[in-house]
Amino acid sequence: MRLKLLLFMLILLPMATGVHAWLFCRDNLPVLTQVAMERLKAAGVRDPVVELRFFDLAVSGEAPDPAARQRALASMRTLVPLRLRPGAEHIVVRASLSGRLEGGTLHLSGWFPQGDEIKKLSRLLADLRPDLKLDTKELHTSAEVSWPEGVKLPLTTTGPMLKPLIDTLRVPAELHIRATEEAIVLSGLLPDITLKAELVAALAEAAAGRVVDPAGLKASPHVLPASFAKPHELAAFVGGYFRVPGPRSFDILSDGIPHLRGTATRQLESVWLALLRPVTGAAKVDVQFTLVPSVYHFPGYHPLSKISPEALKPLRESLHASTILFDAGSASLPPQEQTKLALLAPALLAAGPALGLVIGAHPDPGAPLAAEKALGQARAEAVLSFMVQQGVPAADISATVFDSVPAGSPSAPASPRSVELLVK
Repeated sequence: MRLKLLLFMLILLPMATGVHAWLFCRDNLPVLTQVAMERLKAAGVRDPVVELRFFDLAVSGEAPDPAARQRALASMRTLVPLRLRPGAEHIVVRASLSGRLEGGTLHLSGWFPQGDEIKKLSRLLADLRPDLKLDTKELHTSAEVSWPEGVKLPLTTTGPMLKPLIDTLRVPAELHIRATEEAIVLSGLLPDITLKAELVAALAEAAAGRVVDPAGLKASPHVLPASFAKPHELAAFVGGYFRVPGPRSFDILSDGIPHLRGTATRQLESVWLALLRPVTGAAKVDVQFTLVPSVYHFPGYHPLSKISPEALKPLRESLHASTILFDAGSASLPPQEQTKLALLAPALLAAGPALGLVIGAHPDPGAPLAAEKALGQARAEAVLSFMVQQGVPAADISATVFDSVPAGSPSAPASPRSVELLVK
C-alpha cells in the first residue's frame, strides 16, 4: 500500500510542478514584464523590449547616454525574483549631436564613440563657419556609445548626423568695407574664397599707403549664394570706389541693395554707379554722398607735390585765401584779381617746378551746364595765362572746370563765378 502511494506521489509531483509553473507564467510574468518595462522607461530607455523565460530576463532598447544605460541595467538587476542573463543586456547608446547658437558661439552637446571624431568635427565646422567660436564642453565620448546604422566615417556635411545641424547654420552673405585715412577694413561673410581674394587684391592696389585689413571678412561654402557675389565686377567697383581719399563706406546684404556713404564729385558718383550696375543690376542704390567740386577738395586729400611739408602748408593756406572772382558772364580777369595773383607769384616761383597746380573754375549750378563749362574753362585759362606772364612755369599747371555743387551745401564755393588755385 505504501509503495502504491509513493508511486502515485512521484507521478503527481511533476504534474503539480507543471501546473504551478503554468499558473506562475499566467499570473506573475506579465506583471513582472510590465514592472521591467516601467523601470526601463523611467531610466530614459526608448523603445524598451523585455523578454522573460521563467526567471531569466533579457532587455533591449536605446538609452540617451551611458549614465541612463547604467541606471536601466541596475534597475533590472534588482528586480527580484528575476535574473538578468549575461549577454542579454542589449540596451545601446547611439551617437547623438545637437547644437545651440548663442551670439557668435556654437555650443555642441551629445555623445560620440571613443576616438578623434570630435576634433575632426571641430575642424569641419571651423572651415564652414570660421566666424563662429565652438564650445564642445558638452560633447562627450564613451566606449558604451556606438554609431547609428547608416553613419559612415568620417562625418560629412551631407550625412545624417551632421546635415540637420549644418542646415541651421547656413547664413546669408554680407559685405562691409570701411575706409579711413589710415586703413581700409573689410568684414562680413562671402560664399567664395576667390571673391575675397579678388577684393583684397583690388583694395591693396587702390590703398595708396593705407593698411588693408581683411581679418573680419570670412569666406565659406556654407554661406548662402548672393546675387552680388560676382568676383570681377565687384572687385572693379571697390577698387575704383576706394581709390579716392577720405572716409567712405560700402555695405551690401543678401537683399542686394548697396549702401554708399562718403564724399564724391558728381562725375565720380556717375562713374561709381556705372561700375556698380553689373554687380547689382536694377537694384535700388542707397547713396548718401557729400558732394565736393573735385578730388582736391576731399577730406584727407594729400597733395602729390614734391616740395617739403614745411613749405607746402603755408602755400596751401595762401592759395585758399586767394580765390579769384569774375564778373557775371565774363571771362576777363578784373584788375583787382590780377593784383591778388601777382602777390601770389613770388611764393609759387619759390616753390619751383615740383609744385604742381590745378586752376579750377566753379560753375553756377543754376545755369545751363554746357554754357557754364565753356565760361568756366575760359576763366581758368585766363588765370593760367596771367600766371605764366608772371613767370610761373606752366609745365605742371592745368586749367579745368570743377563739378558743380548745390548752393548751400558745406563744400559750395563762396561764389559760383570764382576760380580756385590748388596744389595737386
